[in-house]
Amino acid sequence: MQGNNFFFTGGDPLLGQSPGYMESQFQELERMQAAIEQKKKAMLQAKEQMSRQEQHPSQSQTPVWDEIESIVSGMTDKEFEIVTGNEEFVESQNAIMSILQAKYMQMMRPVVEGSPEGKDALDKHLTLVKRLRKSAASEVDKEISDFQEYKEKYPDIPYSEYQKMKRSSKGGKK
Repeated sequence: MQGNNFFFTGGDPLLGQSPGYMESQFQELERMQAAIEQKKKAMLQAKEQMSRQEQHPSQSQTPVWDEIESIVSGMTDKEFEIVTGNEEFVESQNAIMSILQAKYMQMMRPVVEGSPEGKDALDKHLTLVKRLRKSAASEVDKEISDFQEYKEKYPDIPYSEYQKMKRSSKGGKK
């Protein structure tokens, strides 16, 4: 069903881009960059924790993790930069982080919802999600209706021209 959605985005169906396409792409890149920064911080924290553990060794219950941390902590900054820039490493790290995040969420969701501030924040977020979904559904319905009008009344002109006509008449029909 996703294949035809570009007709409803407000852009030219031949180009497949809406007026907000670049902004949405920019926002997606910012989200990805923030996720990368967060993973980098987690890796650096793990590296620091490894150094502390080496100074105070104890019987570990995670020997594979320990071996990975030992190798990583022994890297120079340049080696670390090269390794963390490797696509295969990034994919592997992302898989591990995804598992960790899922396990963390599994453990923390009840804790957060069980706290007064967590419950309050979640209730507010639920209200927001419901409101935004309703708004998004209304917008999609409007776009579908608008495209239906275009197909029925103006099939002989390009969709981009139809949109310009609609904007210039401020939503009125010509």
